[in-house]
Amino acid sequence: MKKEKREMKLWKKILIVIVIILIIFVGITLRKLIILNDIDNKVSKLENNNDNIYIEVIVNNGTHISKLTRFIKDNIDKVIVENIDNKGEKTTTIQITYPNQRKVFTEKDGMKVMSVYDETAPKRGAHIENTTSSSYSSIVNFAYNNSIPEKILDSVLTNIKDMKMDEKQCYELSSLYNSNFMYSENKKEIKAYIEKDTGLPIKLIEVVNENGKNVENVTTYKYQFNIVTDEDMQEPNNQEYTLQR
Repeated sequence: MKKEKREMKLWKKILIVIVIILIIFVGITLRKLIILNDIDNKVSKLENNNDNIYIEVIVNNGTHISKLTRFIKDNIDKVIVENIDNKGEKTTTIQITYPNQRKVFTEKDGMKVMSVYDETAPKRGAHIENTTSSSYSSIVNFAYNNSIPEKILDSVLTNIKDMKMDEKQCYELSSLYNSNFMYSENKKEIKAYIEKDTGLPIKLIEVVNENGKNVENVTTYKYQFNIVTDEDMQEPNNQEYTLQR
């Protein structure tokens, strides 16, 4: 009888420990779910409520630098991509998307080529996939999700830390799996830094294994609103480019 009582007490203690662990796990997961949902809501509102956006994204892996500058005004989207390789050679591509036409201007090695495509532009917006046949978001959102199961999975697997980055209060997001991270076999670590007040990304750090060595790829983000002018949206001089058919 005493032995049975001791075993019963032991199982009660084990059960209490399991319940405590489950409560802690649920609490931590719920906190992360709330944070990710808050980031998603903030960025989605910025995306859907602004027709004048300036975006600057710089990617640096130590040997190659790529800069993307984006101007959005009303229903026109202009993207400038500048790539500089390890030899210092520069390639510039300018893409301007109108509601029913897209123009691409490319300059490399002194050659200037222009392409024109008559096509309907996708609709810009967050969480509008069910309202249009083609859509896209211009603001990077590391908490974007349309599926409740994916939201829960991201909350379980994503580590979230409070920290300061570039004098701003941020969240550090890192994970072996996150539906908004781009994974590959060579990527060893991914960390995204999100400004708490706005939900906007500040920096993305990816550790990649290249030829047996770990290389750090750093992407920085900059967003401004209501500063884009008509002059920013102008096309390059078409007469300087050869039309490619």
